Amino acid sequence: MADYEKMQAALTDLLLGDDPQAGKAWAEQVLEGEIGVTDFFNFVFTPAMAAVGDKFGRMEIFLPELMDAADRAKAISDEVLQPMLTASGSEQEMMRGKIVIASVKGDLHDIGKNMVVLMLRVNGFEVVDMGVDVPPREILEKAKEVKADIIGLSSLMTTSMPYMKECVELRDGFGFKDNFAVIVGGAPITAEYSAEIGADAFGKSAVEAVERCLALLDRAA
Repeated sequence: MADYEKMQAALTDLLLGDDPQAGKAWAEQVLEGEIGVTDFFNFVFTPAMAAVGDKFGRMEIFLPELMDAADRAKAISDEVLQPMLTASGSEQEMMRGKIVIASVKGDLHDIGKNMVVLMLRVNGFEVVDMGVDVPPREILEKAKEVKADIIGLSSLMTTSMPYMKECVELRDGFGFKDNFAVIVGGAPITAEYSAEIGADAFGKSAVEAVERCLALLDRAA
């Protein structure tokens, strides 16, 4: 029987280790054994990413290490897991949910948003990244078009924050409150502001954003 906890610890160490290729090589080797790709995704890969996020939250690692680990995990996901999931017909089963994400109108910053996109993707979300300076109505239209579960809004400037509020108001006004949850984030955003504008969740970091999105999906299930 596979020792999942031991595997989780091993992958976590490799994601944070000195060799950027070691995690991918290890995952390929493990998947040649008895463990199936679905079990590996659920019981090894996802918990290892959560462990990396926990280390970041406890300040045991810092942003550059988190970014490196996310890049390595993305390589494992894209080059090892996804081809195997597609071949086994399990790809849709592993997709946790669909998220449309954008930096709102008036905001050209995308570093934080891009990190959230990367963390969401390596945690099994399908992400539609609309980029920066996106008007609220366009965000809503895209969410309707792709049948998103969640809309993610990013802002690093106080001058663009009102467009978050407008996006939530448009969603509610057009009767889509039960269709799309809205999560907001960015340097000037607070939990209080999130509640004030009627958003469903607030993520103060990329790691927390993933946790909140998982919670939103669980709530909708």
